[in-house]
Amino acid sequence: MTEWVLKNVEYRYERSEIKTLDGIHGSFQTGKSYQIFGNPGSGKSTLLALFAGLAVCTKGSLTVSGQEIASLERNIYRGRETACIFQAGSLLKDSPLANLEMEVLLSGAKLEKERLKRILLAVGLAENQLKTPTNRLSEKNRQLVALAKLLAKQHAKLILIDEPEKVFSECGVPVAMELLRNHCLQQEKCLIFTTQSTQSVQFADELWGLNGGKLLFIKEQHP
Repeated sequence: MTEWVLKNVEYRYERSEIKTLDGIHGSFQTGKSYQIFGNPGSGKSTLLALFAGLAVCTKGSLTVSGQEIASLERNIYRGRETACIFQAGSLLKDSPLANLEMEVLLSGAKLEKERLKRILLAVGLAENQLKTPTNRLSEKNRQLVALAKLLAKQHAKLILIDEPEKVFSECGVPVAMELLRNHCLQQEKCLIFTTQSTQSVQFADELWGLNGGKLLFIKEQHP
C-alpha cells in the first residue's frame, strides 16, 4: 500500500498574504477513491497540484511513503507516479496513440503499442481515429483520449482529476468515473478528484469538504 500524508499543510501564492490552503491534515491510500468538494476558490485545485508535484507546501508537509514530495525530483515523480487531468487540458496535437506513447515514455516504462491501442479502443475510439490528429477529433473523442491517458501509465499509483463534470462533459461523466474507479480498485491505485457538485459523489470512498482553504470535514462513504 502507498500512502500520501498531509500534516498541517499551508499554501500561499508568491507575494500573497492569503492562505489558499490552511492547516490541512489527512491521509490518502491506494485502493481507495476520494472526492474533494468545494466552491471556486476553496483550495481544492491547489491541493490537487500539491499531490501532482506541480507546487510544494508553503508550510507543513506532504509525504508519499514517508518521503517529502518537495524533496523528490518532482518531474520524475510526476512522470512515474501520477496520471493527471486538469481543466486546461494537456493533449498534444499529435494522434491519440502518440499522446499515450508520450505518457508511457515520460513514466520510464516499456512502450507497448498494442496495449495502448487496446486502451484507446476500449474507451470508445474507432480504429481509424487512433492516428488522427487530436485537433481534428470531436470534443467527445478528445475527452476519451484524455481518459485513455489516465489508464495508460501502468505503474502510476495516483490518478488526479480536476472537475470530472467538465473534463468528461461530452463523453459521459458516470461512464468515465465508473471505469476509473474500477481501474483503481483492481490495480491498487489512489483516485482523487475535485468537484463543485454531488454528481460524482457515488464514485468516492471518502468525501473531503473544503471552504476558504480549510478542511471542514472528512466523511467516509460506501459507493
